[in-house]
Amino acid sequence: MKNNAKVGGILSIVAGAWGALGALCLIIVGVVMVAMMNGGGYSDYYPGFSEFFVGAILIVVGFCCGLLGALAIVGGVFGLRKRHWGLSLAGSIASILTFWLCGIPAVIFTAMGKREFNGQAPPETPAAPVEKIVG
Repeated sequence: MKNNAKVGGILSIVAGAWGALGALCLIIVGVVMVAMMNGGGYSDYYPGFSEFFVGAILIVVGFCCGLLGALAIVGGVFGLRKRHWGLSLAGSIASILTFWLCGIPAVIFTAMGKREFNGQAPPETPAAPVEKIVG
């Protein structure tokens, strides 16, 4: 099959899109939790501290998931174009962390399609010189 790199790239883009969508949801929930810091009474030391702390963690985790999703999308695009096998593989590995159902097959297909990338084919074994065969 000659389209392993393309299939891996498509799966990586799908996983990156899901990761970016999840990151957006995490950031929105985190911002809402930080904004709702109105002294809900969950902490004895500082009213509203737990909402702020959890909201800040959600924002940071959402930002990291967004970066992983962007890397997965960029790697998927390079996989579709069959350029820069290393970056495509890095994007498919990042797609495991964003949406593993598409990420694991993306890594498998990208690894199987290494020979399809430009300039990344393994060197072929040289044939025996004609002089040794004839003479």
